[in-house]
Amino acid sequence: MNGYTIVKDTREQHGYEFTAYGSCEGYVDKQLETGDYSILGLEDQICIERKASTTELAVNLGSDKERFMAEIERMQIFPHKFLILEFSMEDMMVFPAKSSIPVARRKFIKSNGAYLLKSINEIQTVYGIPVTFCGDKRHAQQMVSSILKRIYEIYSS
Repeated sequence: MNGYTIVKDTREQHGYEFTAYGSCEGYVDKQLETGDYSILGLEDQICIERKASTTELAVNLGSDKERFMAEIERMQIFPHKFLILEFSMEDMMVFPAKSSIPVARRKFIKSNGAYLLKSINEIQTVYGIPVTFCGDKRHAQQMVSSILKRIYEIYSS
């Protein structure tokens, strides 16, 4: 391998834009069966799923739980799999109080920070998927870039 190209799933909304730098040749948009990011040619080895907000995570673990957990189960087969969160653990623990959900609608939300924490811990312990709280989008993109570079180095040596 001379360099690597990051694959961004075509369904990824408001995702990361990668530029060519060092051994990274940039990125391509390509539909991935599982996850949001991978490496071209290593799509069966590395899978990164991104969650942009506590609200997105709550929806994925609430009304969209069946679809989301099917994706989590598919991720188990990957030697390298990660769930990257663009928010802090504190943000999650106070959900839905400090979320994008309008105040008037919050009383209808069935999940809370404790439920999200329980679910995250199950994803890590039952499914073996590391979960990283990155605090914000910028740090999450740096984490994804670093992970992909490390995986590329493993496979190119």
